[in-house]
Amino acid sequence: MSEATLGRRYRLEAAIGRGGMATVWRATDLKLDRPVAIKRLHQARVDDAEFTARFRREAQLVGGLSHPNVVRLLDGGEDEEGPYLVLELVEGETLKDRVAREGALPPAETARLVAQVADALAYAHDEGIVHRDVKSQNVLIARDGIARLTDFGIARMADVDTQAGLTAADVMLGSADYLAPEQAQGGKIDGRTDVYSLGVVLYECATGQLPFTGDGFVAVAMQHVSRDVPDPRLVNPDCPAFLAACVQRACAKEPRERFVSTRQMAAALREQGGNTAQMPVIASGSDGGTTSEVRRRGGLGRPIAIAVAVALAVAAAGGIGVYAYDQLGSGSGSGGEEAVSAPLALAGISDFDPEGEGRERPADVPNAADGDPESVWYTERYATADFGNLKDGVGLLLSAADGAEIDELVLDSPTPGASFQVLGQAGASGVRPVLANGTTSGGEQTIPLEGASLGDEVVLWFTGLTQDDSGRFWAGVGQVELRGTSNSTE
Repeated sequence: MSEATLGRRYRLEAAIGRGGMATVWRATDLKLDRPVAIKRLHQARVDDAEFTARFRREAQLVGGLSHPNVVRLLDGGEDEEGPYLVLELVEGETLKDRVAREGALPPAETARLVAQVADALAYAHDEGIVHRDVKSQNVLIARDGIARLTDFGIARMADVDTQAGLTAADVMLGSADYLAPEQAQGGKIDGRTDVYSLGVVLYECATGQLPFTGDGFVAVAMQHVSRDVPDPRLVNPDCPAFLAACVQRACAKEPRERFVSTRQMAAALREQGGNTAQMPVIASGSDGGTTSEVRRRGGLGRPIAIAVAVALAVAAAGGIGVYAYDQLGSGSGSGGEEAVSAPLALAGISDFDPEGEGRERPADVPNAADGDPESVWYTERYATADFGNLKDGVGLLLSAADGAEIDELVLDSPTPGASFQVLGQAGASGVRPVLANGTTSGGEQTIPLEGASLGDEVVLWFTGLTQDDSGRFWAGVGQVELRGTSNSTE
């Protein structure tokens, strides 16, 4: 078909891509003298009247989309060989090709590109369109470095296939790598389905590989249903904690546990984009392997914290000690004689807002220490992530009862991407020392405290907020707990 002309306007020049449903051609718009891309359905699909009718309806729907991160549909037509679409020609490469060539992408580049795809999806969702086939093959990276999402709506037609030698599962084989659990199970599809698939793309960019492999569509799809997407740091120790946290939140098995929208996911990626702060230590044993433990709260398949078990040789005993490091944890163990950290009773917990009005939703503070992570203390909503330039931060003041040595703070937050510090008791100068820095993971995380001493109070101090679904900024605490050793005698 090379050099053929469609509608006496579009001259086909060379095939530049072929998938299970269509072929994409480089072409020239003779009327406007510009390069375009032409997508034509395979002839076997054209022969199915229902399929082509749905193709036309989808083309009409997607034709109204206009966003800098969406490949634009310019025109459409039909000839004796069936309908075709005329698309913006993006000179560059697919995200799949880039990862195949370079392996794991730099964290800042990963965050930038995936946030742009999230922007495209947020726009489409606002227009009532769920992509349903988000994958790195459908992300084009133009020569200007901008990511553009393509193939909107086409995946909705993948259940119909009359081409000889192909089953519906075979056609969708590539997409199984990014399939959300509810898609595999025939459940309800909404914007959070795209969140999951984009989380898999994020994992792929962060590690250079896919989370699951298998022999055939069903084998891979069932892993998405039954297994948690691994912590990307187990494959790439240079992946920063904030990216790992975003992967885990986006790829939660239950849609209600994911980012509420791709807009929120984009905000979380941009909040910490380029942050290469210290990650948990992932130590390898004598065989070079690592061990992962996923702790859960509540429903099936909900990843709450990613704990990496680090095997430490205990010289005195000649055995192996195991210490679990959570999302932000790092440190060392010293053997069996060290006291075991345990939950400490709180003498008090209150809101802490010394630079504002002195109060930050005080009525909700008990929610942060009632043992139920589903009841949450939230900050006020602010215009920007830096508190609208009104203050440096807000937080919660906690103190341990019975005179105790505080070793750790355990935080469960439903708002990933908020930055925080843990501050110690104020000295004579009134300055509180910084005991730890971190970023909320969207689940439970344990923060080791360096410098806390007997009877210390601590402040969980939010220094940066994360965007909510309405475009405002906040942070939340579902549960906070102090851990350490009590000095009270039995």
